[in-house]
Amino acid sequence: MSDIASPNTPEAKTSIVVSDENGREVRKHNTEIGYRVQSGHLSLLSRKLINVLLYYAQRMRGEEDKEGKYWVDVAKIVKDAKFNSRDYELLRESLDELQSVKIIRPTESGGITSDVLIPSFTLDNVVHGANESLPTGQKRRGGRLVVGFSLPVGVKELLLNPRSNYTVLPILYVASLRTIGGLVLYEITKRYSTNPSGVTNRETWQWWWRILTGAADGAAPPEYKYFKRDVIKKAVDEINTVTDLHIELIEFKEGRWVKNLQFAVEFVKQTSFDLDPPPIDNTLLSRITSLGVSTAEAEKLIQRHGEEDLRNNLEVVEDRLSKTNLPQIESPAAYLKTALKNQYGAGRKAQIDALQNRSKKAADARASRIAVTAEEENIRLGALRAARERFDALALETQDKLITNFGATLKGPALAAFKKTSLKSPLVSATFNQWLIDSVPE
Repeated sequence: MSDIASPNTPEAKTSIVVSDENGREVRKHNTEIGYRVQSGHLSLLSRKLINVLLYYAQRMRGEEDKEGKYWVDVAKIVKDAKFNSRDYELLRESLDELQSVKIIRPTESGGITSDVLIPSFTLDNVVHGANESLPTGQKRRGGRLVVGFSLPVGVKELLLNPRSNYTVLPILYVASLRTIGGLVLYEITKRYSTNPSGVTNRETWQWWWRILTGAADGAAPPEYKYFKRDVIKKAVDEINTVTDLHIELIEFKEGRWVKNLQFAVEFVKQTSFDLDPPPIDNTLLSRITSLGVSTAEAEKLIQRHGEEDLRNNLEVVEDRLSKTNLPQIESPAAYLKTALKNQYGAGRKAQIDALQNRSKKAADARASRIAVTAEEENIRLGALRAARERFDALALETQDKLITNFGATLKGPALAAFKKTSLKSPLVSATFNQWLIDSVPE
C-alpha cells in the first residue's frame, strides 16, 4: 500500500489500495443481499459500484481519514465495476444514486431501518507536492483522480466486518453480469448456494419482481408472464452462462395462476474465472438517454430488448433525426419506443443484410468469372503449346507445306506481314499458333 494526501485534508494520510487480480471477493452480510428500494432508482452500474466500494473498504478497514472516508483510485473502481474507462460522468451519477436512493435495511433483530448506501463522497485530483504553494494564478495540473466515500455509521461495522451470516461474492462475476435482475438474483442465489436444501426462500412473484427490478415501494407490477419473460428468464440464462452457479426457476401455482416462486441452486465449477469480461456498453446507455429517456427507463429497455436490438433501432431513430429536410420529431424518446415496438431496426438490418448479401454474391460471381476465364485461358495456352510441339516434330517439307497453306488463309495486314517476314511477326505467329490447333491434329 502507498500513502497519499487526502484531497479534503492534505495533511492527513490515507491508503490507496493496490489490489491483486486473483480471488477478489467482497463479503456482504445477508441483510445487504437484494436491496429493497424505498425511493429512487438503483441502476445496474450503481449496484456493481457498491459491491466494488465495499470490497475496497473492507481491505482498508481502520484506515479511513478524519471524516470517515476511504480513498481509492478511480481507475481501479472503473476497471472493477466495468465502466467504460473514460466515462467518469456516469461514475459520478452512480455515486449520486448511492448517496440519494433510500433503501430499507432489515435489522438483525427483525426490525427495519431507512438508510442510504453511502452518506457522502468526494471526487478529486491528487498530485505530487499537494502541500506546496503555487504562484498566484497558477493551477495544479495532472495527478490521479480519486474517490473518497463514507459508509453509514449505524451499519458500518456490519458492512466492513460481517462475522456471520454473510455471502461471499467474487468481484469478477459481479462485473460480468449485465442486467439488474441477473446481478440481484446472483447475489440471492449465491447466498443459498451452500444451503443443504439447495433452494432459495419461497416468496410471492410480486416480491421477487420488486427485489429483482429494484422497483420502489408502491410501484405496480406487470403481468407475471412479462416479468418472467423480460426479467427472470434473462437473469437465469445469464447466471447459468457466466457465473459459478446453475439455477432453475420453481413455480408454485394456485389453480391456473402462479403465486409463489423459488429457485433451485447448485455450485458448478466455472472455468472462465480468469477471463476479463468486457465493460458494459455505457455508450449505448448515453445514446438512449440523449433522446430524453431516463436512465432507469433506458436500463429497462436494454434489459427487455437486448443491446443488439436497441442499437439497430437507435440507428433508425438517429438517422431520422439527422434529416433536417423532414418534419421535426417532437419526442425522440417516444419515436424510439415506437421503433422498438414495430421493429424498424429489424427492417433496416434486413435491408443492410440484403445489400451485403447482394454485394457478396456479386463479388463471388466476379471471382467465379475470373476463375473460369483464367481456367479457359490456361486450357487455350496448353492447346497452343501442344499444337506447336506437334508442328515442330514434323518433317521440314511438311512444315513448309503447312506454312504455305496457312499463308493462303491470311488477308490484309496479316498477309502483308507474312509475305515480308513469314512467321516472325508477332501478329502472324499468334495467328499461326491458333491455326495449328485445327490444322495439326493430335
